[in-house]
Amino acid sequence: MLHTGHPGEAQFRELADFAPVMIWRSDLDKLCDFFNAPWLEFTGRPLEAELGFGWADGVHPDDYDRCVAIYSTAFDERSSFSMDYRLRRHDGEYRWVRDNARPFLTNGQFAGYLGSCIDVTDMIDAVEERGRLVAEKAALTRELHHRVRNNLQLITSLLVLQADTVDGPTTRDALREAAQRVQTMALAQTTLHETDSFSSVDLSDYLRLLVEAAGSLQPGAARFEFTGVPVRMTLERSLSIGLAINEALMNAARHAFPDGRKGHVSVTLSSGPDDAIHIDVMDDGVGLPRPDLLHRPRTLGLRLMTRLIAQSGGAAQVLPSERGASLRFRLAP
Repeated sequence: MLHTGHPGEAQFRELADFAPVMIWRSDLDKLCDFFNAPWLEFTGRPLEAELGFGWADGVHPDDYDRCVAIYSTAFDERSSFSMDYRLRRHDGEYRWVRDNARPFLTNGQFAGYLGSCIDVTDMIDAVEERGRLVAEKAALTRELHHRVRNNLQLITSLLVLQADTVDGPTTRDALREAAQRVQTMALAQTTLHETDSFSSVDLSDYLRLLVEAAGSLQPGAARFEFTGVPVRMTLERSLSIGLAINEALMNAARHAFPDGRKGHVSVTLSSGPDDAIHIDVMDDGVGLPRPDLLHRPRTLGLRLMTRLIAQSGGAAQVLPSERGASLRFRLAP
């Protein structure tokens, strides 16, 4: 039991009363023998009412058993503890306090516990309010995702359906290209919704979806395949890259396999020198009509491809190939 007559006791009490936190102290029998002025001002009760186990009368009934159990267990184990519980303030309102305590020694022997409390109600309320807002935003995001996805799927289906009904091959190809571009944007939106971060996506997962979509929109033209390593990219950059790769895939599907011949288109995502990222789009078709195709693009698709990859901080080049066409998109890390 600590005694008020100890030489340092008066100084301790004086310093504790000026502390900006509520301080309590307990002795060897788990009973509290001191509360500082901020504690008494908070509870509005006299020191005599708080001493011993009287302080627990102010603990919220729903927190009482948990609070006492944590205190008693830690005391028996001589271990520090931290807990949050509601304590009745002098005006009758229960406020959340964070209680941190640790054992202290006198002459090398365990002598009890010293603890401090701060009012964390405003912080907890802010966290709960933020959680509520996050939940509302998540619900709204899910609803918007479903609506955007459904609308884009509808647009894609309408374009594909229209392409199947027109007679002119030029119009049919243009409608299919439009459908594939819409589906590319839809895949970016879906990938963002399903990722664990709103700031970046896994480019490998995104490109895999694009390659699968290209195959489904070009039935019978070629077999599409993707291999790659995980690479995190910002959403904005990934979208530009994805749209560029999509243009390369459409170009291969349209021109690499004329007269209904079968073939293979592969997309490979890998790490190059200096941590650069390489995306290779290769096919075993008829090859490019001329080697300077990327430097002097004449079609809308090729112009889009080169501009999009430049926007993403990269460049496209034609690689030597004994058969078919081979394009490399080199991206800075």
